[in-house]
Amino acid sequence: MKFNQIKYSQGQQIVFVVLACFIVGCFVVDWLYNKFDSHTERYFAVDSTIVVEIENFEAALDSFEWQRQREFSPRRQTNLIRERFEFDPNTIDSLNILKLGFQPFMAHNWLQYRRHGGKIYTHKKLRSIYGIDTILVDSLKEFLTFYSIKPEIKDSSTTYKPKEFFTFELNSADTALLCKLPGIGKGRATMIVNLRTTLGGFYSAEQLREIENIPDSIIDKIIPYVSIELDSLKTIDINHSSIKRLHKHPYISYYQARAIYNLRWDKKHKGKIENLEELLNLKEFSKEDFEKVKNYLRIN
Repeated sequence: MKFNQIKYSQGQQIVFVVLACFIVGCFVVDWLYNKFDSHTERYFAVDSTIVVEIENFEAALDSFEWQRQREFSPRRQTNLIRERFEFDPNTIDSLNILKLGFQPFMAHNWLQYRRHGGKIYTHKKLRSIYGIDTILVDSLKEFLTFYSIKPEIKDSSTTYKPKEFFTFELNSADTALLCKLPGIGKGRATMIVNLRTTLGGFYSAEQLREIENIPDSIIDKIIPYVSIELDSLKTIDINHSSIKRLHKHPYISYYQARAIYNLRWDKKHKGKIENLEELLNLKEFSKEDFEKVKNYLRIN
C-alpha cells in the first residue's frame, strides 16, 4: 500500500499542524534564551541564618570528633628525659614521678593508690600498681627508700605475758594443763594428747619430738616441767595378742608383729615367750627398735 494513498481527516490534519508548531516554537524559545542569557551572570541572595546553622553544625562535628579520639584512641605517650635520684614511693609527688620517666596516667594511678590508703613497702608492691611500667620500676630498685614507713616495734614487756609453769605428770595431764607449758597452745596440746592415746602413754618426754608441728626448741623448754609415771603405761601381752593387735601399736610393724607371733608358736616356746630379751634374737628387731618398744610389752 502506498503512502500517498493514506487519507487523513480534517481534524487529524489540524492536530498534526498544532504539534508541529509547538515543537518548532520550543526550539525557537530555547535558542533565544541561550542567546540572550549567556552574557549575564546569575546572582542569588544567601540567607544569613542558613550560614550560621551550617557553621554551628560543622563546629559540633569537630567537637564530637575530638571527644571520640580522646575516649577511644590509645593513650598518648609523653617522651620525658628520665632522671635518677633517691625517692620514697609513699611521699613522692607527681612531678618527680614524671621526671623518673613514668607516663602521666601511671603517675595518676600511683597517687590514686596512695589516696586510698595503699602503702608501698617494697619494689614488688610498686610493681603491682595498675598500669605501672614494671621494667622501669626494676631499673629504679636501688633508688627506692622507705623513710616514711616506720617499722612496728613490739614491746615484749607489754604484749607477752609469761605463763605460770609448774611440774606435772605428762600421762595424766589434760589439754588445759598442757596449754600452760611454754610454747604450747590448744592445737599442740591436742596433738600431745592424741599421740599419748595412740602409744598408750609416754615413757619419756623425748617422745614429744615425734610430733612434727612442735619444734625441738619448744620441746627443750617443756622437758624441765614434765614428770612421767611408768605405771600408767598401757602395755600389750605378747603371749596373748594376735598379729593385728601387735601391729596396731605405732612402734611395731607388721613384719615385727608376725615375727613375735611366730616366735611364740615355734617348737621351743609352744605358745609362751619367757623373756622380752628374746626379741633381740629376731632379725626384724634392732637394738634401737627393742629399746623403743619394750616399755609397751609385757609377759603373762
